[in-house]
Amino acid sequence: MRLFTAVNFDDSFKLRLARHMEELRKNALRGNFSRVSNLHITLAFIGETERLREAEEALTAVEFEPFEISLGRVGLFKRRGGDICWIGVRDDKEIKALAASVARELISRGFELEDREFKAHLTLAREVTFKSGFEPAKYALPEDLSYRVEKISLMKSERIKGVLTYTELAAKFCT
Repeated sequence: MRLFTAVNFDDSFKLRLARHMEELRKNALRGNFSRVSNLHITLAFIGETERLREAEEALTAVEFEPFEISLGRVGLFKRRGGDICWIGVRDDKEIKALAASVARELISRGFELEDREFKAHLTLAREVTFKSGFEPAKYALPEDLSYRVEKISLMKSERIKGVLTYTELAAKFCT
């Protein structure tokens, strides 16, 4: 099974994000926009594994206090064939520390993780191309687009009847 750890959002926050996604979609020529139910921030991508118990143990071992994240600017990771459009976390010190703690616990249990710098972001669309003249980085997000992180999740990623679906397998609440 394909696993990752994440900060998931409640439904009301996902609906707020969906409004901004719709504005971006209106300015896209094409793109694979995330399903609203799948919106999250990945802390660590585990990948294909059958070691569910060890992944759950790693999640359980993570200690963290609740904290607020504020979502900031819209950005792009440039890719051939279309970019990845995302919203970044403004002051990302606490979420970076949380991601590092998750990674340490996973690595200590023998998981091999991607060796790249963690960039706290929420993926809105993949393979996206925007209309000429539209600059996603200039899209104005409200200042109050913030969320209180009190829980992290171990997630399974799978295609069910052709639809990418994320399922929470375990959760760890803050201390």
